[in-house]
Amino acid sequence: METLSSWLWNPFLAFIYLELGIVFTFATQGAAFKGMIDEVRTLFFHRGAETGLEHERSVAHHHAFFAALAASVGVGNLAGVGTAIHLGGPGALFWMWMSALAGMSFRMTSAYWAVKLARRGDNPELFATPMLYIVTLVKGRWKWLATGLAGVLMVKGMVTANLIQSNSVAQAISGEIGISNLTTAVLLGTAVSLVVVGGFKTILKLSTTLAPWMILGYMLGGWAILLFTEAHTLEALMSVFKYAFHPYSVAGGVAGYAVLETVQFGVARGVFSHGSGIGITPFWQGANHDHPARGAYMAAAVPVADTLIICTTTALVILTAGQWLDTTGAYLTVSSFTHFLGTGGRYMVTACLIVFAFTTIINWAHFSERCFVFLGGVNVKRFRLVFASMTFIGPFLPLAPLWSLGDIMVGSALLLHLLPLTYIVLKHTRVMRNDLALTATNALDG
Repeated sequence: METLSSWLWNPFLAFIYLELGIVFTFATQGAAFKGMIDEVRTLFFHRGAETGLEHERSVAHHHAFFAALAASVGVGNLAGVGTAIHLGGPGALFWMWMSALAGMSFRMTSAYWAVKLARRGDNPELFATPMLYIVTLVKGRWKWLATGLAGVLMVKGMVTANLIQSNSVAQAISGEIGISNLTTAVLLGTAVSLVVVGGFKTILKLSTTLAPWMILGYMLGGWAILLFTEAHTLEALMSVFKYAFHPYSVAGGVAGYAVLETVQFGVARGVFSHGSGIGITPFWQGANHDHPARGAYMAAAVPVADTLIICTTTALVILTAGQWLDTTGAYLTVSSFTHFLGTGGRYMVTACLIVFAFTTIINWAHFSERCFVFLGGVNVKRFRLVFASMTFIGPFLPLAPLWSLGDIMVGSALLLHLLPLTYIVLKHTRVMRNDLALTATNALDG
């Protein structure tokens, strides 16, 4: 499984992802960068009344943004960053940045088409899903891509997103606090069950309540470390740029981190963290009938917050602590914060890891359920229970194969989603450009 994951990502898929990011950026004339700031400012400082919320599954823009962030900010921001730095060296962070910049346009166009087509009609099965624009705009025999994508996303949510999050929580808790995997499985599994059974409204409410505060607390702790060790922080930052294009030499002058490995782990862990391009954007940020530019610009802000801000904070703390050659994963992140903040830092990061993993799991429950229904599933209650049961299993499985399986599922989702999305974007470039040219203020009036 590890061999298949490595073959898929190094270097084939990593470079395809970055190259398509450039294509999307030029096709949209950089709209993701130009429109995002105005829309974020409008949303948080001049929000006013929300529009386009007629559908029973509609979600307000500010709720959609925080829910999308809650789905993205998870183990990938802590354990994933630690793994990327350990396996790819300091330069891996640079390629995580590049994946986020590419991901901005992927998320923006995905949200745009989900809302654009939803305004034409009301299809409960397809509303706020990536399958909507694939089924509608991809003609002929290639419509099977929608079914394939739904299947992959459902399995990813049930298996990798769920198992990896719960496993990483168990490993961190047992290593740092001494709580057994069985106890973690019971407590986390029960919590997930109670929320998932309540459906998407419960998931949305809990995500938008918990995530912002835990993210803020985590960021304050990380920034405090970086500000009080500014000399080491600048040195760590310079190493990111230095080793993004040059091998990192370990003891004896051996090139221990090849550039291709740096690109592979940086892009793979970046995509695992922010989830851009795999098709999850419409589930929250495509869930309205407002002007499509609004949700599109807000969607572009998710990888900025997730990777350019949160993952960067994690990585710089790890590099500043100087322990990244010795250990990996969640333990590396926890030990790096502990190095600076002592026992308080250990408990803070462990608590954040638990909450981040929990919100990611419950959001993926919603994503997987929508895919299950699209594929013809009818017993939603049973599906929710099956999904929740996977959380109980995660803590007892070996971690390395789970990460490899996760990379394979992410890679599969990228191929099944970006192939039709690229076709749609290039074929309908002019229509999309005209809509995205609107500023956030004009979109409000639209």
